[in-house]
Amino acid sequence: MTQPYLKFEQIGMRFRRGQMSTEVLRDIDLIIDKGEFVSLIGHSGCGKSTLLNILGGLLQSTTGEVFLEGKVVDDPGPDRAIVFQNHSLLPWLTVYGNVAIAVDKVFGKSKSKEERHDWVMHNLELVQMAQAKDKRPHEISGGMKQRVGIARALAMQPKVLLMDEPFGALDALTREHLQDSVMEIHARLGNTVMMITHDVD
Repeated sequence: MTQPYLKFEQIGMRFRRGQMSTEVLRDIDLIIDKGEFVSLIGHSGCGKSTLLNILGGLLQSTTGEVFLEGKVVDDPGPDRAIVFQNHSLLPWLTVYGNVAIAVDKVFGKSKSKEERHDWVMHNLELVQMAQAKDKRPHEISGGMKQRVGIARALAMQPKVLLMDEPFGALDALTREHLQDSVMEIHARLGNTVMMITHDVD
């Protein structure tokens, strides 16, 4: 039997503050195949983001383990890129610079400067932001910022793309366009995606 690509095994999470203890997750078992797009849907405060942060290596679960390609996930790494609700762009860098910083970090030793430039532009083109490459975050809209955040995450060539309410702060029309774009990108790349949302649509 082949091992699962991504596996959550008996994940439990408790947060403690002084004498108080709050159980957020209990006995979560989940298997995600390579290339699947999985959405976790639930109301605010039900533990969706906690589960995503455990997979991202940002939180250590109280019980259980996460396995990616058979290896235990216990810290952050470039094999799991996260797109947050807040775009998290660096304001002093251009659109190009915000993607290039991730590309240089992940591929600084394995790709030449020219190859890294081409890869940044390729990912900006994927999200239709190549024309805005010289703009800074304050010069572009919220939807455009989120596109850049997605380009930066994709440019790292992660094994799993994690999206935490990526469209939550956007207006309905922009959200719809961006959802369509993400689905098109997924269909083209066949990457593994786990998305958190409370928006059933």
